[in-house]
Amino acid sequence: MIWHRCSLKQPSLFGSACCGREATTYDRARKAWLCPEHTKERLCEFCQYERAWVRFCYREYDATCEIWLCVACAGLTARR
Repeated sequence: MIWHRCSLKQPSLFGSACCGREATTYDRARKAWLCPEHTKERLCEFCQYERAWVRFCYREYDATCEIWLCVACAGLTARR
């Protein structure tokens, strides 16, 4: 079984360093694995710049897919 480590960069005393915890989620926008604590900080998969806020689920080829988008890319006008 392959174990992945969280590769989100964090500021430290000696410059930026990877988190290093066991990762469970792959963030397609960052092209990196994230630990459960950092999954809240996912980036928008469309613009890859803003923090993702909305998860859209859709069906394609008999499989359920999901995409994470920021407010602007999702076409929303305000957060509730």
